[in-house]
Amino acid sequence: MKQIWILAIFVVVALIQLAVPAHTIWRQERILAAGAAFKFRTAPVDPNDAFRGRFVALSFRDVFPLALEGATPEPGKPVYVAVVEDADGYAVLSEAFAAPPAGKPYVRATWDYAGGVTLPFDRFYLDEDKAPEAESAYRKEARQDNSYLLVRILDGGWAIENLYVGGKPLAEAVGEAR
Repeated sequence: MKQIWILAIFVVVALIQLAVPAHTIWRQERILAAGAAFKFRTAPVDPNDAFRGRFVALSFRDVFPLALEGATPEPGKPVYVAVVEDADGYAVLSEAFAAPPAGKPYVRATWDYAGGVTLPFDRFYLDEDKAPEAESAYRKEARQDNSYLLVRILDGGWAIENLYVGGKPLAEAVGEAR
C-alpha cells in the first residue's frame, strides 16, 4: 500500500513539473498567434553584464512619464500601461493604471523613480555566435532611428516576435553583414 502512495505522489509531482513549462509555452504561443502587434522604437544602449549571457540590450524611445490613473504612483510598484499606435504605426504608451484597464491593449510594467515606466521586455536573446555582430548592427541602426522591436500583446501578457534593424529582422541583417 505504501508503494502505491509513493508511486501516486511521484506521478503527480512529475505531471506538475511537465504542466508548468507546457503552460508557459502555450501562453507565449497564444500571445504570438492572437496578440495585437506593436512596434516599439528602440534607442541605442551599451550593455556590460557578463552574467546575463548573450543578448541585445534594448532601450526604448517614446517611453515618456505618464500620469497614473486611480492611484498615487510608487516607484518599483507594478502598473498597467495602455499601448496605442501613433500616426507612423509605432507603439506609444498612452496611460498608466493601477489595475488592468478594460478593453485596451496593455502590458504590466514597473513604475520607475523618474516618473515613467520600465517595460518588461528589455533584452533580445539570440545565438551566442551572432551576438557581437548583432549588437554592432543594432547600435548602428538605433542611432539612426532605424530599429524597432515587434511585440505581441494580449490580456497584459507579451511576447517578443522579432527585433528589426534597417527594416529587416535582426538575423537577416546580421546574415547580410557577413
